[in-house]
Amino acid sequence: MSHSASSSPPESIAATQTGRRVLINTGALTSASLWRIVISFVLQILIARQIGVEGLGHYTIALAYLNVSQVIVELGLPTLLVRDLAQNPTHRRTYFRWLLGIQLLTSLLTWAGLIALSIVLPFGAVTAASLWLVGASLPLYALTSAVETIFQAGERMELVMGVEVTINTLILLFSLGVLWTGGDELALITVIIATQAISALLCLLLLMHSHLLASPQARVPIDLKQLVRRTMPFFGLALSDVLLQRLDILLLSFIAGPAVTGIYSAAYNVVRVLMKLIQSFWRALYPTLSRLQRHAAERYTRLRALSLRFGLIAVLPAASISFGVAPEMMRLLFGGDYSASAEVYRILIWAAPLFLVEVYAITLLMIEHHLRASLWLSALHIAGIVILAPLLTPLLGANGAALAVLLAGLTGALASLWLLRSLQLTATIKRFWGIVLAAVVSGALSALMPAPWLVNLLFASGVYLALCWLTKALSTHDLQALWRLILPGSSPSAPETTL
Repeated sequence: MSHSASSSPPESIAATQTGRRVLINTGALTSASLWRIVISFVLQILIARQIGVEGLGHYTIALAYLNVSQVIVELGLPTLLVRDLAQNPTHRRTYFRWLLGIQLLTSLLTWAGLIALSIVLPFGAVTAASLWLVGASLPLYALTSAVETIFQAGERMELVMGVEVTINTLILLFSLGVLWTGGDELALITVIIATQAISALLCLLLLMHSHLLASPQARVPIDLKQLVRRTMPFFGLALSDVLLQRLDILLLSFIAGPAVTGIYSAAYNVVRVLMKLIQSFWRALYPTLSRLQRHAAERYTRLRALSLRFGLIAVLPAASISFGVAPEMMRLLFGGDYSASAEVYRILIWAAPLFLVEVYAITLLMIEHHLRASLWLSALHIAGIVILAPLLTPLLGANGAALAVLLAGLTGALASLWLLRSLQLTATIKRFWGIVLAAVVSGALSALMPAPWLVNLLFASGVYLALCWLTKALSTHDLQALWRLILPGSSPSAPETTL
């Protein structure tokens, strides 16, 4: 008895410290992600207003190629090594050297590939020059990525947040200076190179002061072929993820040119904020769902059903209500030159609820160890964009591109539901038609009411919440059930809720 009593306080302290570290890490990564989304959105609006449709098109095209190139540079290695080095901290120094060397090599090869694309594909002079410039940032990104991998493996996510918040803030400030002095899109891309250099330097300084590579460290023999083989599934997932969000812009860059891309990009950048939030939602639930799937099957089933319902409750009205006020909303954000983007937005916004379903399915398939099936879902979605965008864009312009993305998203969502059904992973959504009814009614009100658009938006949102409450699609019991499932024991007196 005495031994048990004496060991209890240290165990309690250790559990408290672990919980605190989990909260710090989760909060740091979430904060960094949200800050990056906000900064990116604000910057896109400022660029659109200052340098016009074509300038926005050029800048968005450059960012699309940059994002895809960064994934290629990493080869999926950070995701693999964060997991492995968290379990074997004495291997950090050896793997850091290999990781840095591999990513520097892939960055130079990817830069060469961008230069080749600028020569081979029918790009304009500005787009071709932008590919050269974004390629110049890749070796600096390789260094930043390698160091941040060590930060994450050492569970020092606050260091990642510090770097990300600092650099994204500097991007905004430097870009404001460029726009203030009349700089063009190429000058804005140069800002990316400068801030990436600062990021690399800051990472190295933090790494030196963090002692994450300090002794004792073991020398580990590296089998390069096996390392590449192990990282390929992670690379496939990362590449498919970035292509789902950037492939439309990549195709438009040489199918339609910067003017059409600019019109499309204005709508796309608004919708992309919602899609990034959807991704963050499922990524935040991924560890909890993974834990429950292994240790508490019943709670796992209930949580995935409840989380999907809450996702639909949030995303469906965002699509339907903003559909009704799209012209005024786009004019407020981007100015009068972007009225054509409102029609694009009205098509593209419906890809968001479909994306919610597809990412839900991919998350479950990963948890259930159906990694190949999740890759096939992403591949099917990507194939839909590749086939439909070149067919519909020449016929309908930016609206055709949006329709292609919507149809590809519909294909991905339907395939996701079919696959979940075949694997017996489907979940019944309580009051689903009540949610749909509330979304349809509120969307119609936002579009048809003769009041100013902001009044329509607020009134329609209130009607949506009221209808969800009246149809019991949303209740306090649901919120309590979700909280209990994520943090068991946090609300013991709350009654159970049927999902």
